[in-house]
Amino acid sequence: MLSLIQALKLKTIVRGDAPTSLVTTGLCRKEPWESQSFSSTFPYEIICADSWGQSLLVATDTAGVLMLDETPTLPPVQVFDKTMAVKQMHILEPQDLLITRADKGKDARLYVFRLGGIKRGLEERQLVRSKCDCRENKLEKTKGCHLYSINTHHGSELRIVAAIRTKLLLITRKHPRFSAVATGADSPVEEFQYIREICLCDPPVVMALVDGPTGENDNMICVAYKHQFDLINESTGDAYRLHHVDANRVNFVAAIDVYEDGEAGLLLCYNYICYYKKVCPFNGSTPMIQSNTSDFHFSWNQMPNAIVCAFPYILAFTTDSIEIRLVVNGNLVYTAVVPELQLAASRSDIYFVSSAPVSSASNCSSRDTSSQSSPQTPTGYEMPVFPSPLGDGEATCKQIFKIPLCNLVGRSIERPLKSPLVNKVMTAPAPAMMAPTPLISATHSLSLSRMEIKEIASRTRKELLGLTEEPSGKSDSGSVKQRKMSKKNTDEDPKARAMTSTNSDR
Repeated sequence: MLSLIQALKLKTIVRGDAPTSLVTTGLCRKEPWESQSFSSTFPYEIICADSWGQSLLVATDTAGVLMLDETPTLPPVQVFDKTMAVKQMHILEPQDLLITRADKGKDARLYVFRLGGIKRGLEERQLVRSKCDCRENKLEKTKGCHLYSINTHHGSELRIVAAIRTKLLLITRKHPRFSAVATGADSPVEEFQYIREICLCDPPVVMALVDGPTGENDNMICVAYKHQFDLINESTGDAYRLHHVDANRVNFVAAIDVYEDGEAGLLLCYNYICYYKKVCPFNGSTPMIQSNTSDFHFSWNQMPNAIVCAFPYILAFTTDSIEIRLVVNGNLVYTAVVPELQLAASRSDIYFVSSAPVSSASNCSSRDTSSQSSPQTPTGYEMPVFPSPLGDGEATCKQIFKIPLCNLVGRSIERPLKSPLVNKVMTAPAPAMMAPTPLISATHSLSLSRMEIKEIASRTRKELLGLTEEPSGKSDSGSVKQRKMSKKNTDEDPKARAMTSTNSDR
């Protein structure tokens, strides 16, 4: 980890993006967390949202579920009417799936939809779906669900845990290779199977699914309730105390699963505290939970309402600011003042809502970084008449901003980071006449293995020393010889290495 941080720091200084560099005196300097304007006139309160391509699917308080395109000339498109009161949602594009939790109390349920069916209905200008139109999309056994969570790395297997008061219902999805083609069903409900129920002593406030090193009887569920975080074995239902909160009042914020060298860890966020706890190794199906030298914690300056982890940064969203720190040690990097802040979505790119422009935001639009319009966004759609959200003397429209994930993660990390389960090739069951198809995860995670760190550090060093090949693949012998001489000299003297890399970049 130290070699990666040092390599990234040196590369940042040479590139001119570090505070110590003279290049930063220019007016064009941009920080990786700078936001871009996505929508400047959104008049509804946002309950939840998730990204769909370059578009944003938004659940509102009075206008149902809308799809917003980043092109300001295109109006919002209504997907569900206001009878479908969505409280949570996840869009899984590789699995062609939309998961939602709608309604509240005893009427609350999980609904599952095919993204292809929603897209086709919008393109054909079909009627906007109501709650009655979604009866075939209900997961009936989730009645009364007040919270749900999915596993971060769902490329091999999608796991869902639904909290119904003090009961956890574990759900998995069968491999949909033949179901959609053979049955032609618009609803994917039949692809889901209920595994088991687990009883708790109190209703959970926060949940997270943790991948075990083998995925066989060692997957875990982290739940937060009362004054504690517990780990629950998915196979046996046994509970283990992970962390006790020594405070009179506890505001649970999040539990984020992270992985390093095939070992699981959790970022436990509550009140002003963010606590990292490693859960390793696994002894059979029982995790060894004990104090570890790698465990650490840090405090936020304000109490966050939401936490987003985008390696190497961790972002806290409070009521009026975004606090950015480093994941590895919790050091404060930057604080942006954002009035009436609300996080909308963070599965891929980060979207948040504010009543005023962000003080550190750039003036460029997200259209500048994404030239292609989302293929899921239909054009020429006749917009239905929405109820007027504002009356005389009420507040103005909210503004939606976007922070591209690629800006935060950086260019050095070229491929998705993986949990221990993604390293294995998962083969779906198939008839003998058909070749097996490996399932590949298309989601990002939050950890690096030591081998990946060494590869990134080595590649970064070569780039700094000018040892990378020309784009055309051609270079004269003199330049090659000069680079080899430079490499030999800099290997002998660390100071010469830093000076050579700086002069080479200039």
